[in-house]
Amino acid sequence: MRAVKLDFLQPASRSSGGGVLLAAGVVAVFVVLSFYGDLNSEARQLESQAAKLERRARGLAPVATRVDASLQQEIRRANEVIDQLALPWDAMFRSVEGAATDRVALLGIAPDAKSGMVQISAEASDAQAMFDYVRRLGQQGEVSQVYLLQHQRERQSTVWPIRFQVSASWIPR
Repeated sequence: MRAVKLDFLQPASRSSGGGVLLAAGVVAVFVVLSFYGDLNSEARQLESQAAKLERRARGLAPVATRVDASLQQEIRRANEVIDQLALPWDAMFRSVEGAATDRVALLGIAPDAKSGMVQISAEASDAQAMFDYVRRLGQQGEVSQVYLLQHQRERQSTVWPIRFQVSASWIPR
């Protein structure tokens, strides 16, 4: 048998093939990861398009965007203002004023468009003038269900007029 020579001090010979192989492996991993990312994003886009086409084929409306609460409240207020502007205010005021005579003075008119009611404050020279106004107001075409809510004699004046309030249902036409 031959004798084996072991020399641990002698440097081992290096081959350059292993380093090149390692660098090629790292580059290949980066190429595969990049290709995987591109395929994944393309798959998401295709799934999104397929969902849109499926909704369109079924006839479903597209998903509506949500409106925040403050914008909904502003829209509601704007619609209320538009509804109030569309009401025939002039006709109601003409009928309330048309029932008055020289013995009745209107002090205030407070219409409420939501409830359809109008409150009228007036002053009459005597009780008969007050009752005549309530009767004439009930005969007007723009208001109905006319009721005398309250009345009182004003004692601070020398003539002692009667102040009264009338409630009526306002019927917009």
